[in-house]
Amino acid sequence: MRYAMGKLRSQPAFTPLLRLVLLCPALLVLCGVAAHGMSMRPHRPGHADQQQILRIDDQMRTALLGADTGALDKILADDFLGISANGTLSDKQQYLRRIGRHEHQFTRIDITDRKVRIQASSAVVVTTADVTGKLDSNPLTGTFRYTRVYSREPDGSWKLRNFEATRVFGAGADEMRHGEPVARVR
Repeated sequence: MRYAMGKLRSQPAFTPLLRLVLLCPALLVLCGVAAHGMSMRPHRPGHADQQQILRIDDQMRTALLGADTGALDKILADDFLGISANGTLSDKQQYLRRIGRHEHQFTRIDITDRKVRIQASSAVVVTTADVTGKLDSNPLTGTFRYTRVYSREPDGSWKLRNFEATRVFGAGADEMRHGEPVARVR
């Protein structure tokens, strides 16, 4: 190999061309990675992702308790859809408006169980919580299960895309429970 490279180096016409041919693919790959801030390996979810999702989920709880629409605005994806325990479907603006007007108001959200499932570009959080507050301005107290779906944005951050709440009824925490809807608002 040394002999062949030495021969090529001694021929001035081939030296720049050979260097260009050998360096171009490597430079293209490196420039593409640097320009997009991406690694060569696909993202594999791990402990750091789970901790990040738990932090965001905790921020969501804190924002709901404080009716902090500014914090919620940063957490919710622009195409967010939420289904409240009474079946009300809200997009991001409607949800923020309900929280801001205290139509949805929470004074207690005590988490009793939380499970997180992470994929490369999404995360599902299933939570059981004891809740006190108002839903569409009606008193609300009880145990609820929440399913929140987060998705990874192109910049690597996570946004809440969907959520659904269901009232929980039953005696034992480990048994299958049947729900019934919260009273309708008229």
